[in-house]
Amino acid sequence: MKQRFGTLISGLLILFIIFSPNIHSQGSNSVIQQIINQVNIDTLMFFVKELSGNIPTTIGGQPYTIVSRHKNNASNDKAGEYIKERLERYGVTTTLQSFSTTGKNVIGVKPGSVYPNKKYIICAHFDDMPSGSLAPGADDNASGTAAVMEAARIFRNYTFPYTIVYALWDEEEQGLVGSAYYASQARTAGDSIIGVFNMDMIAWDSNNDNLAEIHTRAVGTSLDLSSKMLEINSTYAIGLNPVIKNPGLTASDHASFWNNSYGAVLLIESYANDFNAYYHTVNDLITHFNQPYFLKSARMVIGATAAMAMNYNIQIEHTPIASSNYSGNILVTANVVSNLTIGTGNYSPKLYYRTGNGTNFTPFSMVSPSASKNASGVYNFIIPAQTEATIVQYYLAAQDSASNLVTTLPKGGSGFNPPGSVPPSTFYQFYVANTSLAFEDTANTITNWVISGTWGTTTSKFVSPPYSYTESPAGNYVASATYTMTMANTINLGDFLGATLEFSAQWAIEDNWDYGQIQITTDNGTTWTALAGSFTNPGQGTFQPAGQPLYDGAQSTWVNEMIPLNAYKNKPVKFRFYFRSDGSQQFDGWYVDNIKLKTFSGIPVELAAFSINPESDGVTLNWLTASELNNKGFKIQRMLGDGLWKDAAFIEGRGTTTEQTAYSYFDKLAYNGTVQYRLLQTDLDGTEKIYGPKQVNVNTVREFALEQNYPNPFNPVTTIGFTLPVSAEVELSLYDIQGSKVADIFRGSKEAGNHKIIFEASGLSSGVYIYKLSAGDKIQTRRMVILK
Repeated sequence: MKQRFGTLISGLLILFIIFSPNIHSQGSNSVIQQIINQVNIDTLMFFVKELSGNIPTTIGGQPYTIVSRHKNNASNDKAGEYIKERLERYGVTTTLQSFSTTGKNVIGVKPGSVYPNKKYIICAHFDDMPSGSLAPGADDNASGTAAVMEAARIFRNYTFPYTIVYALWDEEEQGLVGSAYYASQARTAGDSIIGVFNMDMIAWDSNNDNLAEIHTRAVGTSLDLSSKMLEINSTYAIGLNPVIKNPGLTASDHASFWNNSYGAVLLIESYANDFNAYYHTVNDLITHFNQPYFLKSARMVIGATAAMAMNYNIQIEHTPIASSNYSGNILVTANVVSNLTIGTGNYSPKLYYRTGNGTNFTPFSMVSPSASKNASGVYNFIIPAQTEATIVQYYLAAQDSASNLVTTLPKGGSGFNPPGSVPPSTFYQFYVANTSLAFEDTANTITNWVISGTWGTTTSKFVSPPYSYTESPAGNYVASATYTMTMANTINLGDFLGATLEFSAQWAIEDNWDYGQIQITTDNGTTWTALAGSFTNPGQGTFQPAGQPLYDGAQSTWVNEMIPLNAYKNKPVKFRFYFRSDGSQQFDGWYVDNIKLKTFSGIPVELAAFSINPESDGVTLNWLTASELNNKGFKIQRMLGDGLWKDAAFIEGRGTTTEQTAYSYFDKLAYNGTVQYRLLQTDLDGTEKIYGPKQVNVNTVREFALEQNYPNPFNPVTTIGFTLPVSAEVELSLYDIQGSKVADIFRGSKEAGNHKIIFEASGLSSGVYIYKLSAGDKIQTRRMVILK
């Protein structure tokens, strides 16, 4: 365990949430149970004895006693070789990853059978303290290292869909050096690391309370990993009393993966009230172990790793529905991923939605998928068409067929048969409404802002090229800074249905100390309030504002932040990006781009009727508006068999009126088949809403005909027209007067209707030519003259 962890014990106010997992009739999986049962305390203790020098081992065929695993002791390299040989004995391809003159990580890989490029990592650091000639490091961290080797011993007899990486980190005690190197290399290479289980000091429990801490954060899959550990402990009666720490501390190797936006968790013994008295001393010996506790800790992590790598869980992947002025049913798509059998019928995945105006909401309605199946895959749900100016909230749920496991998205719901009958505390939300931009800034110029400190533009990172904003354009931010970027002008949000502040961001900020906030004022800067978003976490410690939403740690890729502003209706607002650092470590800082303030309101045009009718030579469209507000007009769009919407005409609107207005348009059309029409209503500020589509069958083309080219004679370009009564494969060819083909003008498929082909004849000499149209059993010919 890195030294700073120990120094934080008395200096931090630590908030714990002790879980008694509420898992409805959770059933065990026989394979996972078998794996957990194989975790053996005698084997674990044997590994620790060898690693801590309690007994000699064999390395490279020679007897050897590992007396220290400190980075500067030659015995540390021997420890790495010992671990490598042990993993290789279990059939694991293992390498030593050098990252400095002294540091070498031990990396073993067990390839996945289905997803070899997607990895779960089970890991621990193997180096130790103190720095003298003797450093047994039994608990810190031979205990975690032994559990990783025990996982490799057991997993050798199983096949996993996902790749498992056994990672033993070096130089953790000097600041997570080995894991930081691996994680940054993985991020640069684009490795797909789904989750990381890190173990650090898992064998000390002097008061037998079985307390164990799981450190997690809202980074990647971290919350899923910590939930899986709780589930394993409860389902398989492991016997620990797990404590979730969120946001977790960053003093062990899991933090290297958080810093690179990978999901990771740490399991560690309780150090708040029962910290190892022999930490970082020569007396960190195996004689102080609580062996039953050690076994339980190893079993929980090994079981959770197996369950995730075997995909014995349920994940729902979903892109949230965007706000828009929908006029029809709303399709919601979710991908359910699991190695379990998914429920069908009443047990099948479900969508729950409710509607309201922001204050009052209806009860949740349940929607079943359009097609039910008992396996992973894409499920489609339909939310019925909603009236304009409606807020829709929804969540998704899925369970296995045996009613053992249920998940919701967003997380936090429960209930079986149907899944998700108990809703989560948060939901997805969108507006059926007109969307307007009250403010937009793509970070190309700083003129929209009032600056304090060094906020400015940079080209080093951006979403919309070539710039983004950052508080430290020249490199790392400075110590003891308080810098702000404040909106220059006040915006009155007005009487809206809803509003959001959205921006892209990434950051590297000293965790738990330095921080950034997005703040809002309604009194022109006299008071400021920090806003909570999807990626903020509560401030903690002695420097950060306790409990306030803020950004810290590392987010190495761009994320899209969205902050609801419904509480600021009809208020004048300004925003500012606020950054503060202490006098300790400095990092790259905070980057923001594509800042948008969106408001949502009712649609300005109320459509009372819309109909289409086929005629002998086209289609008549009629529609009626009950009222109009700032209506610029209607774009009429049609779709033929090619599946593309094309503009047919634009009809001007009446601007603003409370009277009914009737509109009509005749679309002269040569076509046989189904035609779809829709109206694209455009507001004066450019906002658009779609009405329709509606479809009609037309039959206005009744003959096969080849037209005379025009112009004729010509040099060198002419146009050839033809009509098809039905869709067909068409060949248009050119022949000289002797009947020899000299050119293929067109060859391919054409829909029924009128068509024009441009023919360029610069490569042909003057003279009379014959052009022939063939479509099925139909053939027509005509003459053309090239005159140069």
